Amino acid sequence: MKKLTQVQSSHFILNMMVFNVSPSMFVSVAEFEISVPTRVQMAVYGEAVLLSCTFPVSGSWDAGSSVITWQRHLEVVHTFFHGRDHPRYQSPRYANRTSLFHQEMNKGNASLRLDRTTLEDAGEYTCSISTQLGSQMKSFGLKVAAFYTEPRLHISMLNDGHVEVRVTSEGGYPSPSLQWLMGNESDITNVTHTQLRQDQHTRLYSVNSKLNLSGTVNSSITFFMKNPDLGQEIRRNIDLLSGGFEFKQV
Repeated sequence: MKKLTQVQSSHFILNMMVFNVSPSMFVSVAEFEISVPTRVQMAVYGEAVLLSCTFPVSGSWDAGSSVITWQRHLEVVHTFFHGRDHPRYQSPRYANRTSLFHQEMNKGNASLRLDRTTLEDAGEYTCSISTQLGSQMKSFGLKVAAFYTEPRLHISMLNDGHVEVRVTSEGGYPSPSLQWLMGNESDITNVTHTQLRQDQHTRLYSVNSKLNLSGTVNSSITFFMKNPDLGQEIRRNIDLLSGGFEFKQV
C-alpha cells in the first residue's frame, strides 16, 4: 500500500475528525474543552517526556467513534481512530517512540508519551480530539535540552613558565554561559579562551575553556558553568598550590 505524505496524512486525519462528530450528540464549544499545558514544556535529551492532553467525557466513551491525533507542525506524531493506533500515518521520525494511554482514554486522557527525545523533537505540538461530544484542537511548545557532563580538569606547565588551566565538558544543549573568577571573586572571564563545538549529528555541544596564569603559587580559581534551560549550575573551585592542586565541588 502506498504510504501517504505528511501533508496527505494531516488532511486525511482532519477529515476523519470533521465527519466523526454526531450532530445529534454535539454539545456547545464551551462544554467541550480540551486541556493542554499553558506553558512551554521541557524535555531532557534522550529521555521520555509526557505531553499532556485531556478531554471531557460523558457516560460511556466510544473508542470506535473517537479520533485522537498528535502533530508537530505538519508532521503526524501519533494518531488513533477506529479504536486503535495507526502507525502508517505517522512520520517515520517518530516510529516506535510514541504511545497513548489506552486504558485511561475512557477517563479523558489523550496524553502522549514520547521516548528517546532528540533536539529535532522541539517545536509546537497540537493535540486534536474528536468524540461524539465535540471536536477541538490545542497547541503548546516543547523545548529539548541536555545536561552537560561533570567537568574534567587539565593542568599543564607551558614552556614560558605559565600554567594552563583547562576545563572540558560535553553532551549539553543549549550552549552554556561560562565564568571564571580569581581569588576574591574578581571576574577574569575576559582573559580566558573558550571553544564551543557542536556535533553535526546530535547538535550537542562540547566545551573547552582554558586560562593561562603566571605566579600561580597558592592561587584560588573558580569555574562556573550554567545551562539555563535545565537550571544546571556547575561551580568548581581550583586551588593551585606549590607542588600540586585541588579541584573541589561547590
